Amino acid sequence: MTTSRIKLFFVTPLLACTFFVGTLTVVSPAGADPTGSSAQPLPVSLAFTPTYQLPANLNHGGKVDVTAISLDFNYNRALRQDLGVGLHAGYDFTDYNFTGPVSLAGSKPWGGIHRLELGTNVSYDITQKLSLYVAPSMQFSREDDADWGDSFGYGVVTSLSYDFTPKLTLGSGIAAFSNLKDTNVFPVLMVKWQLTDTLQLANPLRPGPTGPAGLELSYSPVERWSVAGGATYRSSRFRLGNGGMVKGGIGEANSLPVFSRFTWKPAKAFNMDLYAGAMFGGALYVNDSNGNRVTSDHYDPAPFASVAFSGHF
Repeated sequence: MTTSRIKLFFVTPLLACTFFVGTLTVVSPAGADPTGSSAQPLPVSLAFTPTYQLPANLNHGGKVDVTAISLDFNYNRALRQDLGVGLHAGYDFTDYNFTGPVSLAGSKPWGGIHRLELGTNVSYDITQKLSLYVAPSMQFSREDDADWGDSFGYGVVTSLSYDFTPKLTLGSGIAAFSNLKDTNVFPVLMVKWQLTDTLQLANPLRPGPTGPAGLELSYSPVERWSVAGGATYRSSRFRLGNGGMVKGGIGEANSLPVFSRFTWKPAKAFNMDLYAGAMFGGALYVNDSNGNRVTSDHYDPAPFASVAFSGHF
């Protein structure tokens, strides 16, 4: 891990933590209950998440490690009791560090990847128990020197959920995405099951490196603290630049994060989530500009650590 990458992973969380504590001092009134709840949810949320994935052996020789930083903005508002709308904007920078990747032509297939995502969502209560959710989005995902115009993708998630009891909500739907010569349609499963007063099984919707496509079991003995564990699936495609092995090609990275999470809520509007786990099933693919496979490799389970700072305003 180079000096610049060490700074990226360790200095930025310290700066974020300084801002985080300073904001608490300004926003939280003296003597306020840090675990109290407001009458209505605050509409704006911001999250900052640095992540480091330790070096892992590639199956055909060489190693890869990953440093990432993500920023997320969300705005959600209830227009009426049965209708809500939201906006989302996110930016990720993911830096891949390859060492001697034999199956990938002996050189790094890509370096820094930028992803910009914009989306909206609409939620509508068809009945008191049945709800509809629709979330279209678009994104640009590219290597450092690739064109933004050649990195466009879009998609939509649609689902129906039903409140079987006040403690059990289940839903299903369809997600469809078209991204860089590839179109995927796959089912969506929504789960929110309050097993006991302190134990919940649900999709991992908190800020962090895991993503919502999975399940986590969380335990919250008190309002200020919680622990959780789970697994998700992550996949990304991005336009390659002109300096790699396939000029203007398409890169792809897939993995199955298995994680534990520890959450601290120092004030009613702020959270800090600590993640530790491993990326299983790591796969890297290089395609030409038309999406045809050129080469690929897989890597061993890779430990990772992350911290997510988030707040509502």
